[in-house]
Formats: sequence, structure tokens, C-alpha cells
Amino acid sequence: MKYFLFIYTVFRLKKLFLLIELKENHQKMKKIIYLFLTAIVFSACTNDVQTNNPAFQAKFNDATWRAIDARVSIDTEGRFVITALTQYETIVLRASTSDLGTYVLGTTNEDNYASYDFDGQGIVLSTNTDSSNLGPAYKISNIVNSGTGYVNSNNAQTTPFTGSGSGLRLAIETNTNGNITKVTIVSRGDGYVAGDIVTVVGGNNNAKVKILNTQQCNGEIVIEEVEDGRYTGTFKFNAVSSSGEVITFSNGVFYRLNTAGL
Repeated sequence: MKYFLFIYTVFRLKKLFLLIELKENHQKMKKIIYLFLTAIVFSACTNDVQTNNPAFQAKFNDATWRAIDARVSIDTEGRFVITALTQYETIVLRASTSDLGTYVLGTTNEDNYASYDFDGQGIVLSTNTDSSNLGPAYKISNIVNSGTGYVNSNNAQTTPFTGSGSGLRLAIETNTNGNITKVTIVSRGDGYVAGDIVTVVGGNNNAKVKILNTQQCNGEIVIEEVEDGRYTGTFKFNAVSSSGEVITFSNGVFYRLNTAGL
């Protein structure tokens, strides 16, 4: 009887160990399958543009936006234009030329332009700049006047020279002559439009810098490659409506587009 109990106990223990081993192997296999599927999905996402040849897509407020048709044209003024469509939406990207390079949006140069139109609601948002598109400064264009008598500062205040914005503060670097050589935005302020000029407080109060674009109205189009009339590049932009509504397109890609469309 004791021998039988011993044999039975050994048998149960072996079965238990086998179940534990199978469970561990199952968990390992699940992890392997999961990692394999993740790699496939990641690869598919990464190569999505290349497998849709040609293609136009972007992130629209963190959701994927993909055109069902997109084509290139050159307008009567020689500007490069991409028109991308879904069933109800239209994106227009425009650059001043079709040459390779980066074209900054939301500036006083409105040859460089982006817009989003939702037909169903008649909503049009664009990077056009006007007095209704007031907002925080996004980038500085250039130092208009380097001024005199300034010293390095991490929090230099500004006052409006043109426009009515306020609150922009800058970190400034100077040379031994007291001229400002570099500026970086510390606080964006509000109420600015592209092209506004501000005076930097300090020194002899004569240094001036120009605002390139604003936080709700900016972006860039990058034409990276042209081959056999097919254009490839990237884009991103924030666009604003006349009522102040802002939308964001990021991680945008256009791949081998030409005049024929998708």
C-alpha cells in the first residue's frame, strides 16, 4: 500500500511539473508571438508610404490622415502646389518654388502656404497671416538692430515697436561691444502676428528683433527629392480659422507625387 502511494505521489508530481513546464513554455511562446506581431505591425507602419506608391499622409491631431488622391501642379506664378483629397477634405500645400529645400509657413511670405478645408462644414483653416490671427510668438525671424550697451540675459523683456503683442521675453547673448548676437524665446507672450517687431529692453533700448510666425500659424514644407517629375518630401503645419480654431498636421509625408495623382 505504501509503495502504491509512493508511486501515485511520484506520478502526480511528474504531472504537476509537466503542467508547470507547459505553462511556462506557453507564456514564453505568447511573448514570442506578441513580439513577432508587434514587429510586423511596426514594419507595416514604417513602410506604409513606400507600399502606397505614390502617397500622401500625415498625423491629423494624432489620428492618421491619408489622401485618396494627391497631385502636384505648378501655378501661374511658378509656385509648387500639392492638392490632396479625401472624400470631404482638402489639403493644399504651396511653396514659392519647386526647388529642393525647406519652405517655412505662417510668415509674411505667403507664397509659402498650407490650408485645410472640410467641405461638409465649410471650415477653412490656413497659415495665412492677418490681424485676426493674433497669438504667441513661435519663432524669431532675425535681429533687425543688434543695439548697443546690452549684456547677456536669460530673461530680457520686450516692448512692441510694431503691432500690439506683449509678454515676449528673450534670452540674449552679446559680444564685447554690447551688441546682441543671439536671441532665444523664453516666454512667447501673446497678441503677435508674423512680421511684428519688438524692442529688447536693456542696454540703450535700441535692439530690435522680428517675429517669424506665431504658435497657432506655422510649419514647413520640405522638398527632399525630385526624380522623373515625382516629388518626395515632408510637411507639418498648424493652421487657424478666422474664428481662432486651430488644427495640427504633423509627421506629414508626400512620396513620389506627380501631376497624374495617386
